[in-house]
Amino acid sequence: MQLSIISQNIKTILIGIAIAVAVWFYKDYKYQISENQRQTENASQQRKADSLRFSSQILSERELKDYLQYQNSDLKMKLENAGIKESRIQSIISQTLKYRDTTKRETDISGLIDAIKNSVPKQQRWIDSSKCLTNSGLALYDGTTLKIIVDDRQFNNKSDAVAYWERRQWKFLGIKTRLLGRKEYTSQSFDECGESRTIKIEKKE
Repeated sequence: MQLSIISQNIKTILIGIAIAVAVWFYKDYKYQISENQRQTENASQQRKADSLRFSSQILSERELKDYLQYQNSDLKMKLENAGIKESRIQSIISQTLKYRDTTKRETDISGLIDAIKNSVPKQQRWIDSSKCLTNSGLALYDGTTLKIIVDDRQFNNKSDAVAYWERRQWKFLGIKTRLLGRKEYTSQSFDECGESRTIKIEKKE
């Protein structure tokens, strides 16, 4: 009788251990699938970043620390100076804007010629303006030296990043179509000036 009870208890314990191990393996399996999907999506976003100029990534706490350490060290320093702990960060939206204007413009400062010839101090304001950038200042002759002074610089830009879904392109009888294609999320950036690149980083829960 005693042996039967002990045997029954051992069986119960073994069954409990087996169930616990099975649950652990199942949870680990689900976690690995989730991690693979996350890593695959992050890699896909990085590949598309050059064409879309927008990428969104979900990073673990360790990956977020690596990002700040090796890819955005300037931001890391700013966070430290502001007293913001990395562990409290939930998301980061980082935008880089590049703008170059090679349009040739001229400003007539011939009014200074007579002043220079007669060694008379004189100054003339000038402005160089486009849709995106405005520079202005003074052309100044002090009696001996001619100087060009820039005392005001203004840059104006409006940038919109729009996330949306579209049908994935596929082939039907050799013809490319999006009809009935699988939904996939994508994005596009619209800039009035230059070209911006936006990276959205979310911390993995």
